[in-house]
Amino acid sequence: MVKHKSISTWINVDGEALAEYGEEVVHAEDKVVCWIPSEAGKEFSVHVRHENSTVQTATYVYVDGNFLKGLIMDPWSRTPKDTVSIHGMPTSAMTERNLMFAGLQLSDDDGLLGAAVSAELGEIKIEHWHVMVGERVAYRTNTYAETGPIHERSKKAVSHRAQLGPQKVVATQTQRNVTKVACLLTVIYRYRPLDMLQANGIAPPPAQASSSRKRNIPLDEDVINISDEESEDEPQRIAKLEAELQRLRNGSKSSKKIKSEPVVKKEKRQKIVFDPNDVIDLTYRLQCIALLPSEKTLTKSNCKPLGSTTTSCPGKLAVGLLGVGAGAGAATGI
Repeated sequence: MVKHKSISTWINVDGEALAEYGEEVVHAEDKVVCWIPSEAGKEFSVHVRHENSTVQTATYVYVDGNFLKGLIMDPWSRTPKDTVSIHGMPTSAMTERNLMFAGLQLSDDDGLLGAAVSAELGEIKIEHWHVMVGERVAYRTNTYAETGPIHERSKKAVSHRAQLGPQKVVATQTQRNVTKVACLLTVIYRYRPLDMLQANGIAPPPAQASSSRKRNIPLDEDVINISDEESEDEPQRIAKLEAELQRLRNGSKSSKKIKSEPVVKKEKRQKIVFDPNDVIDLTYRLQCIALLPSEKTLTKSNCKPLGSTTTSCPGKLAVGLLGVGAGAGAATGI
């Protein structure tokens, strides 16, 4: 609802006021411009309320540049009213055709390139005036020029138009002469499909559907998160979680009973370096074996251990240190 000073205006569809977006107010001109969503095939009506008025006023309504009708609000009449509603365009004193939104027809016919298109196409304009009401006159009707097909290159971000619906009978209407004194308010509603208003950032985007049904939970609570994809019911899920918790507890107890193996200290081996002409120290349990000059191969039969006090070994030597061979004729495991 547009509200300016003591005057309010709105557009109804299906008995409900349409939402208004991008309202701009020019205070110096008492003018308001805003956007409303339109839907092809829907009837609409125009409503104006002037509260606590002390002067005669009149409301004039224009659609797509066509004048529809004017209605008087006279606080001095026997039946004063502060609200008027316009549902259509009169075709006689007792009939009128309702207003409705419709799709704008486009054509590639080049013959339509020069056709005039109203600069007010896609607009509903309301003017509310301070007037002086005169005498009654014979009833007159106006003509309504519906917007026909226009060339596709003439389209100016407009995809809807207004058209008149079927004729219907209404209460008898009368007309009077009026003299305009001052314009109190001008409101321009620019109507477009809702998706167009959203695409241009005039109306907010459609609400995003929530991707999850999980409830919000304070961060300081311990929570087991069950995703929406799980098909198990809650009791089954709880039973499984309890079983898993018990299994982890049992595993923790059994792990405490495992006795750790004693650590075996590894003794660092010493590397022995010797010269064949030096005395061999047998403190390291060395065995010195003499290989006879006539023998080429070292075997059990031709091995002859020497005494512990021997200071040298004749012939070639084979020296073993705890099974670790040294020299070209080394033997292990003897």
